[in-house]
Amino acid sequence: MLTLTRKTDYALVAMTELAHSAPAQLSARKIAELSGLPLPILSGVLHQLNAHGLIVSVRGSQGGYSLARSPGEITLADMIEAIEGGTRLAVCCRDDAEAVNEECDIASNCRVKEPIRRVNESFQHFLSQVSLAHVAFDKVSLDVGGSAAKF
Repeated sequence: MLTLTRKTDYALVAMTELAHSAPAQLSARKIAELSGLPLPILSGVLHQLNAHGLIVSVRGSQGGYSLARSPGEITLADMIEAIEGGTRLAVCCRDDAEAVNEECDIASNCRVKEPIRRVNESFQHFLSQVSLAHVAFDKVSLDVGGSAAKF
């Protein structure tokens, strides 16, 4: 099963809260309160999102967090990259062929390596087409594989 980690899930929930509150800032405590996320883990997630330029942090009594860009300009790929460092479906889905051969004993004879790489590229493209706005506001339809899907 391919599942996002809990931290990525928390990032998506926190970013959704920020999207709904924009342009106002929310403290980490307020995001935790609104979403039910544990504050210690949420604080680390917010730090990572800030370090990757997806959110902006303002210190002080009137400070908090806000989105660095509009929800339509932030993609699932951006959020996953910030928390997970990216995704790949298999070891062979790397750009560095030498590293793939070191990580996978059957890479040189594998018949599925190239098809899986193409599936991975399509998956990455899909993640880059789904924005925070799709998820946060549940209002934009996407054409996925020839059929309209509602997010």
